[in-house]
Amino acid sequence: MNGKPAWPSVVVPIVVAGAAGWSLVPFALWWADADPRYFSAAWDEWLEGSAVAALLASLALALMRQRLAPALLAVWGRVLAAPRRTFFAWCAGLLAALSVLMCRFVFAGNPRNVDGFAQLFQARIFLAGRLWVAPPPEIANFATLQMILGPDHWFAQYPPGQALVLAAGLLLGAWWLLNPLIVVALVFATHRVAAWCADRSSARLALLLACVSPFVIAVAGSEMSHLAAATLGMAAAAAATGLGGRRPGLAASLAGAALGVMVAFRPLDAVAAAAPVALIVLLAAPRPLRAFALIIASGAVATLPTLWYNAGTTGSWHQFGYSYLWGPQHSLGFHPVPWGVPLTFTRAIALTGVDLHQVNTYLFDLPVPILVIVAAGFVAGRRAVGQRDAVPVLGVAALSGLLFFYFHRDVFYGPRFLFSAVPWILVLTARSLGLLRRSGRQVLPGTNAGLVAAFFVLVAFVVGFVRITPARLAAYREATPIFDLHPDRDAARSGVGNAVVVVPDGWGTRLIARMWAMGVPVRRSTRLYAAIDACTLEGALDEAEGDAPRRARLIATLDSLAALRRPGFRAGLTEDPNLRVPLGVTLPRSCSEEIAFDRRGFLQFAPFLYLNTARLDGDIVWARDLRVRNAALFARYAGRRFYRYAPPAPGERPTFTPIDAADGTVR
Repeated sequence: MNGKPAWPSVVVPIVVAGAAGWSLVPFALWWADADPRYFSAAWDEWLEGSAVAALLASLALALMRQRLAPALLAVWGRVLAAPRRTFFAWCAGLLAALSVLMCRFVFAGNPRNVDGFAQLFQARIFLAGRLWVAPPPEIANFATLQMILGPDHWFAQYPPGQALVLAAGLLLGAWWLLNPLIVVALVFATHRVAAWCADRSSARLALLLACVSPFVIAVAGSEMSHLAAATLGMAAAAAATGLGGRRPGLAASLAGAALGVMVAFRPLDAVAAAAPVALIVLLAAPRPLRAFALIIASGAVATLPTLWYNAGTTGSWHQFGYSYLWGPQHSLGFHPVPWGVPLTFTRAIALTGVDLHQVNTYLFDLPVPILVIVAAGFVAGRRAVGQRDAVPVLGVAALSGLLFFYFHRDVFYGPRFLFSAVPWILVLTARSLGLLRRSGRQVLPGTNAGLVAAFFVLVAFVVGFVRITPARLAAYREATPIFDLHPDRDAARSGVGNAVVVVPDGWGTRLIARMWAMGVPVRRSTRLYAAIDACTLEGALDEAEGDAPRRARLIATLDSLAALRRPGFRAGLTEDPNLRVPLGVTLPRSCSEEIAFDRRGFLQFAPFLYLNTARLDGDIVWARDLRVRNAALFARYAGRRFYRYAPPAPGERPTFTPIDAADGTVR
């Protein structure tokens, strides 16, 4: 199936081995200020886990001897002998069920990421038949991160694709209802691509690997756009594999359309996804120029709805919401950034290394770095490596290469920014295990070294599922108790209706929301909050709140305070570990009252914004609790009942407490 020119057998193993080495060298210790414990914990787990896996594999070899190879090959033979539709149905059904179980029982059926909070409210806006809504006058009660707060426009910073998926789910009854269908489409496309790049055995193994990847299952159970983006990227590649078939025009058109629609989810990922599609075109299309023309034309047409959305929201067809909100510093490159540490060349090396390290850590919960296993397979089986093996390598390298120039990283059940490349990593893993199994000299009668190594990997998977995965799932479940709350259900059980319910945020978040409401741009507020202690910031906002001239000079005033470089100290006065106050001075009464309020226990408002209708006119209006500054909010909803949804004491389950609209006190 694969061609046999010389370059793939040299270039592909070198690239894969280089990525594996990059993942193991802790560049982030030197160039990204990483905590050494982050790497030492992973190395300890790998050393201990691999020792356990090696011991168990050795015991099995000693006990089974000549029976091991026939037994393993017989099991795999049955997997290959299963009818294609039956095998795929079982894998797709299992993965869909696991995604639902992850969502419902590990994530409590709730969104868990600030990006998702914004996209879910955008879904509400779409359900109201609008691209955006006007922000309410009491915007500090409702503003959340990743939302654009123009004078007339209020909408999420993201492209529209994921919000439309979430809107469809909400219309059907739950935001997550489409996820099982999307993950089935993902594995179907991955299977087709793996079969084209390698063989039927690798394709089936790639499906099985998807079913046992906690990272895949976690993202499939979340509200994030990564699942749909990865699915569209692989769908484009799967369509392109049909260019050598009977209907190449249709295949090219579908590939381009998938890439164009992908722009509505993750534009950078769509650019990266075009690279492996282009290579498939060169390898598969009898008339590549015609195929490229069709892909470009259909892709351009498929991007038109996204460009129209941009024009209707940011005012420019080529400007996405996040660049509108954060400015040109949000773009790729080595330059100042809107938050965090500026990107440099050495920091980019470190961050890319962290990405690859996290692939080792999170993709399969293996006690062995998975990229090392992939590299071992391609190096050991390099003589069998062909041109098509370069396609999944390019699929990973393209996205990693673009992210090399991006300043921000975070971990969301794994290296989420790399998730669109995960299907390609599954293909590479499946292919490498096949190469590994068929390589090596005979070490036992009927058993070669490659088969022994593949058996060790199988045992390592079992060890990982027992040692690592349960603890990781428990951490996901227990890490943030607030995300387990369902205030809408609690309200129904408590008989709360025709009401305004305020949810207490921490003092720091209240200060940031007040800055936004008073005209401080989001891109400036993050820097200002980091540079000014909470008490000083409280005083500056209080002075500007009732004084028009001071309010007009607020940004200049805050810049002056930030220039003093007095960010305060983390004193541990509340549950907010990032709250900073000046030390060695008597705090003003206003600051002491804010601290006392937080000590009674607070939640987060952002996860509950989407419980509102887009026009904030539902039976219950959910808002941020601003304490004495709730007066305008309560006046707007005169005639309703008012409640505070908050824990009676820190750590206790929140309850609904009636409050007085006049002064915000408990009745």
